[in-house]
Amino acid sequence: MVIGRRTNVRWTNTYSQTYLPEKVADMAKTSGRLYMFSAIDYFIISPGSYPWHRIPADVVIARRGYDNFLVLMAIRDNVSVIDATRTLLAVHQTDFEGNLAGFHGKDPNYNVRHLGNFNFRKGMTSSAQYETKFEDSSNTSIVVVRREQHRTEQRRTSKSVQKVNISAPTTTKENQKTQVTNPSCR
Repeated sequence: MVIGRRTNVRWTNTYSQTYLPEKVADMAKTSGRLYMFSAIDYFIISPGSYPWHRIPADVVIARRGYDNFLVLMAIRDNVSVIDATRTLLAVHQTDFEGNLAGFHGKDPNYNVRHLGNFNFRKGMTSSAQYETKFEDSSNTSIVVVRREQHRTEQRRTSKSVQKVNISAPTTTKENQKTQVTNPSCR
């Protein structure tokens, strides 16, 4: 499972509604701000690798708790979780409603009540066992590395910990695509 946080860019009528990709990235770098540490804005999941049977059918997407609950369930079910915040720019155009629209809709605490009492801090991007980083200053190759806190935890735990091998990405000159292989996601 690949997860990450978004970068907020204030949207006003002075901006054109059509952006070229390089302009969006420039705008995010100059005036954007990484959104709050507990919010997760994207999930990339390979088919068949997520424990959907553990998620109640009637939770509401975009309400408090949903994102953290998804990550927590993945970690509890030994699904590899990779935080791509550093290498995948997800831009959110923040308008007059601001960042907390999910708090103002009908029954904003629905998920909090429905999912029960769980430690949302164990389902944040910082809870991911892995993270992505650019291999060098050219920002063309991405590597996936085990987070230091998880290395320490693995040394302290028993042999029952599932070891996941993630190979370094390979980049082909023909298509410049980065491929990350994770045997547990197949």
